[in-house]
Amino acid sequence: MADLRDLKLLYVEDEEEQRELVKGLLEMDGAQVIGAANGVAALECLAYAEVDILVSDLRMPFLDGLGLAERVRRQYPQMPVVLCTAFTDTDYLLRAIELGVSAYVPKPLDYDKLAAEIDRVAGAVRQRQRIARLEQEALRPLSRVLGDSPSMRAVAAQARALAQTRYPILLLGETGTGKSLLARKLHEASPLSAGPFVVAHLGAIPETTAESELFGHVRGAFTGALKDRLGLFRQAQGGTLFLDDIDTASLALQAKILHAVETAHITPLGGDRPLPVDTRLLAASNVDLLAAAQAGRFRLDLFYRLGNLPLRLPPLRERGEEILTLARAFLREACNDLGREVPETEPAVLDLLRAHPWPGNLRELKFVMHSLAIFAGPGLTTADLQARLLPPFADPQTPPGAGLPTGQPLTLAEAEVAAIRAALHAAKGVRTEAARLLAIDYQRLKRKLIKYGLAP
Repeated sequence: MADLRDLKLLYVEDEEEQRELVKGLLEMDGAQVIGAANGVAALECLAYAEVDILVSDLRMPFLDGLGLAERVRRQYPQMPVVLCTAFTDTDYLLRAIELGVSAYVPKPLDYDKLAAEIDRVAGAVRQRQRIARLEQEALRPLSRVLGDSPSMRAVAAQARALAQTRYPILLLGETGTGKSLLARKLHEASPLSAGPFVVAHLGAIPETTAESELFGHVRGAFTGALKDRLGLFRQAQGGTLFLDDIDTASLALQAKILHAVETAHITPLGGDRPLPVDTRLLAASNVDLLAAAQAGRFRLDLFYRLGNLPLRLPPLRERGEEILTLARAFLREACNDLGREVPETEPAVLDLLRAHPWPGNLRELKFVMHSLAIFAGPGLTTADLQARLLPPFADPQTPPGAGLPTGQPLTLAEAEVAAIRAALHAAKGVRTEAARLLAIDYQRLKRKLIKYGLAP
């Protein structure tokens, strides 16, 4: 028995009694049906109504079934067309085949045969519907975690469109805006979702081993290379490779990444022949890469190769009332995990949430609200919130000496905090540059930022 549920049909038949009879039977089998008396009326319906399948008589006034099928093929190439006719002239049938008509049902109509043909050609329609639902399911958590402000809805709309391509995508935004989460969701909503999702935290990979980590090596390529190494590009074969903190890669490594993107081949360290890779590349940065390229710290050709399709995530402070929506969601999430009631919130707390600059963005907001869920009482006060807000030490606009005790010697920790803040201030918040000014490696700086609570 045919299953026509969830199908939207346009049934075109010039005989009104026949049209109403078949339309009623199709609706009894679960389809949503629009009726039209001829091909011209059918085209008017298609201009405003969403239709999955066209079912049409062949001989009609004004515009016959073949003429309608031709127009539909040009304007709606994925829409299946089912023709119904008492005329079995070979020329008509050959012309129908040329137009890509999906099925032919003879008249007088046997309704069961018609329903069976519609059910058969609906396979492709249902497959597209399933893919669309999966895409929506994959990207739906973004609205809960990243938010639903107009700016984030625009990001989500771009993400849905870009997810279906295999082009490289550059994710831009401040630390904590959700770039890593968005990268994973882009992979899950892509045609490569069945493949691996591999993350390369470039800021955490020492420069001396970065090439081997990304491209692999052959046995004997260097001292200690006792066996072949696959490398992250080939580990991501058939899936997605996410290069986080792309701005921390050396210029030499950037050149090799560019070559891999442009040629779809990589050469392992010590290897003598390039190997093909089928890997979709996503990259992320929290710095202005164009400015870095103009300053000579980032390859301009790589920026244009990756930045052709950028997704920019806005900072939390620019998302208005959505801050409160996200704060409530994070607080409720943590309270549910802890098995406790969500505390009542003073109105002044909402004002403080709005006013805070949130330099750590979503990551900071989630940390603060989860802390409040643990330590706040039955009522949430401004004192509770102020006790949990992190000081804006990592803000490059904060003067280096602000907040430190005066008139007494500094402890070693206080001196280290002052040095880190001064370096961040001088580097305008670019952490890799701050690490260079401090003469320490980037990973050591990151550990100290965490240790002293300078980064949410």
